[in-house]
Amino acid sequence: MPAHPHTGVLAAHRKPLGADSPLYHWWITAALMLGFMTAGLSVTVVQLAFPHIMTSLRANLDDMQWVQTSAMIMQAVMMPSVGWLGSRFGNRRLYLLSLGTFVGGSILCGMAWDVYSLIAFRVIQAIGAGPLFPLTQSIMFQTFPEEKRGLAMGVNSLGFSFGPMVGPVIGGYLLEHASWRTVFYINVPVGIIGLILAYLVLPYPRRWEQRSLDVLGLFSMAAFLVTFLLAITQGREEGWNSQYIVTLLAIAVVAGVGFVVTELRQAEPFVELRLFKNVAFTMASLVVFLNTITFMSSSFVVTLFLQIHLLYTPLQAAWILMPSAVVIGILSVVTGRLSDFVAPKVLIIFGLATSTLCMFQHATITTVTSIEAITFWFTVRGFTRAFTITPLSTGSLAPLPESQLRMGSGLLSLNRGIASAVSVALTTTVLQNRLAERMLLLVQDQSAMPLAAAELLQNFFLTFKHLGDFADMAQIKAAAMLEQLLSAEAALHSYHDTFILIGWISAAGIVPALWMGHAKRKSPQAAPPPPSPQDTVSLPRPAVPYRPAVGGENGTHVDSKIESRKVEHTPKAEVQ
Repeated sequence: MPAHPHTGVLAAHRKPLGADSPLYHWWITAALMLGFMTAGLSVTVVQLAFPHIMTSLRANLDDMQWVQTSAMIMQAVMMPSVGWLGSRFGNRRLYLLSLGTFVGGSILCGMAWDVYSLIAFRVIQAIGAGPLFPLTQSIMFQTFPEEKRGLAMGVNSLGFSFGPMVGPVIGGYLLEHASWRTVFYINVPVGIIGLILAYLVLPYPRRWEQRSLDVLGLFSMAAFLVTFLLAITQGREEGWNSQYIVTLLAIAVVAGVGFVVTELRQAEPFVELRLFKNVAFTMASLVVFLNTITFMSSSFVVTLFLQIHLLYTPLQAAWILMPSAVVIGILSVVTGRLSDFVAPKVLIIFGLATSTLCMFQHATITTVTSIEAITFWFTVRGFTRAFTITPLSTGSLAPLPESQLRMGSGLLSLNRGIASAVSVALTTTVLQNRLAERMLLLVQDQSAMPLAAAELLQNFFLTFKHLGDFADMAQIKAAAMLEQLLSAEAALHSYHDTFILIGWISAAGIVPALWMGHAKRKSPQAAPPPPSPQDTVSLPRPAVPYRPAVGGENGTHVDSKIESRKVEHTPKAEVQ
């Protein structure tokens, strides 16, 4: 549609399919959930295919790490870019481009002929995946009226939780009965349906915003994220004191400082860091960071604990963890609706407190704990998680003005991405260090009680000798068996120590949660606040004479006489 060359205002406003229907916002929800479901399914399924990909493409573990790291870095770079990209293209066009790029990248990943082509195609996939989460969150927040935004965030979480629900089972079946390439192709049908539905129902922008590109801010941000995430993901292998990691961290510090200084001085920054002047938003961002570390760390440790220490197969582990994902998906809708009536920070504090207790309970699981008990406590962990996901999404965006929702959502998504990378590095480092310390302590304990150690060693020796081994061989096997028992016991204590640390991190999130804002509405009968300047959602409105848009805020007609008689909208939520 042609737009005015100077104002960027569209000559006419097209209505999407079903715009006059009272269920229009649910059509938008369905379209966004399909796209979100596609991205969520890819997260869990692809990781299961790594061993098969290594065999098929003759790749080593370092190569596969780059398959994951390159995609993570590109996705992190794209997340905060949503604010600027959305102002240039509008929510509708940016969403279609992002989902289309993700689906196209999935097809290319399935066609990869070697590990290097797979890395390149995963980067393309990440370019599309990066904007999807913050953009979906922003559109949903603008689509629903203020009194139903918690419900919107809950439904949004349900769409993303579908991947962890069925991903491991579907991935295991496909890998067992088909090729690893199918785990990428599985995204295509759902993604195409989501693209078609989004094209039909997403609202058209009323006005384009001609915004200049902050080149220095873009490059300084990219330099900071790339070097920082590389250092975090490779620090354990290279050594945190190695010259390579120290150099990366030094570059990240310089680039990060330059990025902050540049963005604060720019009139039109690439990323609006001034949002952190809002205390409620800053506290919510800190809670998001700590809560993401808690969940991602616990998920990582639980997976290792089940498969490496308790010796469950990947499929058994998937079945144990599935009830947790189901509870998160379903209960997120309930907690989202609750956050429309109860202050989100109340639900968040409850979730963080119960999550802390749950992590402490995880520290009591041993090799003799029944599978039913393990499944129950991991499901309780999902229950506590549901009280933080949706209320955090609602409470963190509530303090922001409507025009900054997209930028704020992008910053929160970047926050989650950095926290995810930090969580893996943190847990692996803590596990390794605690394992070495626990092993040393157990050896010292055994040396302090030589009679017990000698008696145990003698029992092993007699057992192997009874089985037919010579005395020398029986002595070697007995010593190896004793060391294996000590290693298993040290590993169990290391997992317990890590669970306790994660629990304290969860408890630390309660402090900034107390400072989160509490949104109040002055008039429940008043109309919702106006939409953002670039994307006006076509919800049903009272019939009014059509007036061509000629360039005001939100693309509406500007007339001083009319403006003076305009009915005042509901004031935005106050932050206390």
